[in-house]
Amino acid sequence: MTAKTILITVGAVVLLWYVLGGRAWLKSKPWADGFFAAVEPIEILLYRKSETILWARLKMLVGVVLTVLIYLGSLDLTPIMPFVPEQYHAQVQALYNLLPMLITLVGMADEKLRNTSSKPIELVALPDKVVAENPMVAQAVAAADATKAEAVAVVAEAKAA
Repeated sequence: MTAKTILITVGAVVLLWYVLGGRAWLKSKPWADGFFAAVEPIEILLYRKSETILWARLKMLVGVVLTVLIYLGSLDLTPIMPFVPEQYHAQVQALYNLLPMLITLVGMADEKLRNTSSKPIELVALPDKVVAENPMVAQAVAAADATKAEAVAVVAEAKAA
């Protein structure tokens, strides 16, 4: 393995740890306050402090890097092709060429979904029947929607000022 490959792999693993729980763990430690004071503007600029957007953008970056590596000829299937049955060579080659684009598109879809979903999963997962039959649940869902809309409006107003 080259040093670049090791560096990229370690970077991806660290980002995965950060996304899946490392950030929350670090936020709970008082000694990490200085780190977050320095990193927060970068987090806001790059991925709006959303771990989901960070992960989506990492996927997009992986797709672009794979595309560049394939274009430069640095990524080669030749070593694994003897293990692939002859009748599947065309499919493997097609997948090899499409995979980077698919990874990038999945990342883009993830980011779009994150930007359009704003309710807690507990509210989204409620069956419509439960909301319709239980006035207290319907009232809580309506209150969450109103609070969200109000909070977004306040933030938009503060940005404009």
